[in-house]
Amino acid sequence: MDNIIRPTFGAPRRTAQTDDQRVQVLTQRVYGEANGCRVCLVHDADAPEGDVYKVVVGFLSDDEVSTVAILPATPEGDTDSEIVALAILRTLGMIEARGEPLDSA
Repeated sequence: MDNIIRPTFGAPRRTAQTDDQRVQVLTQRVYGEANGCRVCLVHDADAPEGDVYKVVVGFLSDDEVSTVAILPATPEGDTDSEIVALAILRTLGMIEARGEPLDSA
């Protein structure tokens, strides 16, 4: 899951993170679970992008998550993160309802 919605549109992509750059995060909000995945919100005040909200998705069987959207930590960013997270959760739920394997999405 390396396609990330970034608040710095038009800026070049950074290089992929290595295992040494993993950080521990605390979940601020859990939106739900579908198709073997959990969708959550993380508030990261120390991110390289500044004070941001991150919508993250991870497998229920794993402790690691992938960031799928980064939004500014503002009231508008909070609203946008809700929209993004619920859209992802709904998509995973639709895939789960069809009975398709996760890798075919």
